[in-house]
Amino acid sequence: MVGGKNVVQVLDRSAFHDTELVCSGDLSYLGGSWSKTAGSAGDIPLQGDFSAEHMIFGVEGIDPFRREKLIDLLDINLQWRMHKVSDGQRRRVQICMGLLHPFKVLLLDEVTVDLDVVARMDLLEFFKEECEQRSYNCICNSYFRRARDMG
Repeated sequence: MVGGKNVVQVLDRSAFHDTELVCSGDLSYLGGSWSKTAGSAGDIPLQGDFSAEHMIFGVEGIDPFRREKLIDLLDINLQWRMHKVSDGQRRRVQICMGLLHPFKVLLLDEVTVDLDVVARMDLLEFFKEECEQRSYNCICNSYFRRARDMG
């Protein structure tokens, strides 16, 4: 990975401009929040009256075992209505959806910020196991020391 003022390259391609990186499954990016800027209200969470199940099972071509593992790992209730959940619950669904497809490189940008301590530790352990089993690369930006030291 090569970074610069206006460019980040992964696998010799632009990480934020080459859509083939994500479409091919080579790169997965988890970061930011599902929000929009609404005038003087600032950033507000994107919300809609749909279930976590609708979102997660709406992604096609997924290994059912991987999907169930992520749902269990992140303790997601498939009946959650996205317009009624907390920021942490919304983040769990976002993370699950971002990890459904296997990848070669995972970019994490403050992805654990809305998670409780137990969920954060479980997720970091999952990343460590995935690195060991699948030999992928994980680049993590975090203020949490444990996330930076995950190996």
